[in-house]
Amino acid sequence: MQTIQLTTYQPAWQALATHLQAQLADQLGSQLIDSSHVGSTAMPQLLARPIIDIALLVREPQAVINQLHVKSVAGQPNTFSAHFQGQLVHYLITPDEASYQQLLAVRDYFNAHRTDGRKYTALRQTAADNAATYAQTKGQFLAGISDKANDWLANKAQHEHHDRTVRAELVNMCLITNPQTGEVLVENKVDAQWQGLTFPGGHVAPGESQVAAIKREVREETGLTVHQLKLVGTVTWVENAAGDVSLGTLYTTNNYDGDLLAGSYEGAISWQPLSALTPDKLAPGVAAMLQVFTDENANEAFWGSNDTQLRVY
Repeated sequence: MQTIQLTTYQPAWQALATHLQAQLADQLGSQLIDSSHVGSTAMPQLLARPIIDIALLVREPQAVINQLHVKSVAGQPNTFSAHFQGQLVHYLITPDEASYQQLLAVRDYFNAHRTDGRKYTALRQTAADNAATYAQTKGQFLAGISDKANDWLANKAQHEHHDRTVRAELVNMCLITNPQTGEVLVENKVDAQWQGLTFPGGHVAPGESQVAAIKREVREETGLTVHQLKLVGTVTWVENAAGDVSLGTLYTTNNYDGDLLAGSYEGAISWQPLSALTPDKLAPGVAAMLQVFTDENANEAFWGSNDTQLRVY
């Protein structure tokens, strides 16, 4: 079964596309209204099929097709292929400005929205095993995202001037339960700014995954290695009016091994029954997090910039 090749972005693609566009402007003259490098080779964050896509907005498509001596691509309407300096090129030829602008919008949307770009890459990686259905699978995804791209294009100026980014400090915490006794592992914090009983956890290091971070923090603080972690909710502190946050992920497990430490720089470590963890014994805010840990209907503990305590949702 024929497969599709996907590869990492090559800066040379943009240089070649720019050179080709200049040549097309000379070759097509007044027939060419506009041209643009589109498709995955114009998206630096994505894996790409190594075919340069050039969108052409033209006056008379058939005249342009004849002039370029290109061949139609099966299963891809208005798409034609040729080679330029040894590189396979697809020309997307249209006289319709709305269709042309949508090609640009999809390119710019993926470049501006990395999460959807990653989804698109993952889908193409899966579909690449079957060249016969690759274009159809990819087309279905793009059809589903077209409304997003069109909306983004219509409001592009607003989006470009509205910065949605905030600074985020990533933290985590884990409720470890002894499967024989039902007791949970607590730390008696000695930090002058945050005293009382709490649970193992800490900060996520740059480039570190959340799960790797909580495993590392638990091991450093307790000596235990945790397994089968379950993400049960989050805790968010909004730090200022700009919306900067400390964002915590909350995990539970009753699967662990290793030798428990008596304590760490964080404080003494002990097993305690849940019934003993009354609010007066817990560090500030931990009671709300304990509710998220233990109540299946609770998903988040949240502290807004004007709040005086964590609220549970």
